[in-house]
Amino acid sequence: MMKIELKGAAELRRKLMAMEKGLAADFLQPIVHTGAMMMEAVMQQLAPRRTSALAVGIHIEDIKAGKGYAYSLVGPDKEQYYARFHEWGLGTGRATQLFGPIQEKTRRRRGNWENSQRIRRELLDKFILGKDVERAYRHRDLGISYGLSRRELRRQMILGKGGYLQGERRPNMAAHPFMRPAVTWCWPYVRQMITERLRALIDKFEAAA
Repeated sequence: MMKIELKGAAELRRKLMAMEKGLAADFLQPIVHTGAMMMEAVMQQLAPRRTSALAVGIHIEDIKAGKGYAYSLVGPDKEQYYARFHEWGLGTGRATQLFGPIQEKTRRRRGNWENSQRIRRELLDKFILGKDVERAYRHRDLGISYGLSRRELRRQMILGKGGYLQGERRPNMAAHPFMRPAVTWCWPYVRQMITERLRALIDKFEAAA
């Protein structure tokens, strides 16, 4: 998660601190929340998409506010834990260089996954879907060049539902950052918005005093 914290604008902050404690907290949190909404929108737009679950799972949490401060967290929900892998990537390649070749178990899992992908493409090319996949195992009468084993049937049913198979993940997945670029691009606009709203708010209360 990315944290938006109000800093700088020392004179505005000093005047804000001079207000009553409750007043400062009540009016500062909505301003910071507006900045968080700006950040949220950019993160959702930049998030990698396959099912859009990651983008939809990015939300704001207003965590606390008091005299002269307010905090909001912007980032993916717990269900989108995999966002960190997109943001930072996976691995550096050092493990293979330092500890030797890929383990046989890992190599076998990758080979099984690649084989299952090949079988699925052949099934799709012949329009063998859904219950027909099970028939390919039970009767082997659908014109395919192989009979599905019980294990392969289970793997094909998982793939048909969009599930995950061991061997699919590869090391050294390149990073696809979206949170850091969102902060880099959006923060100057958020800061400007917060400063302008604080100045307008303080001017209003000074005029009424």
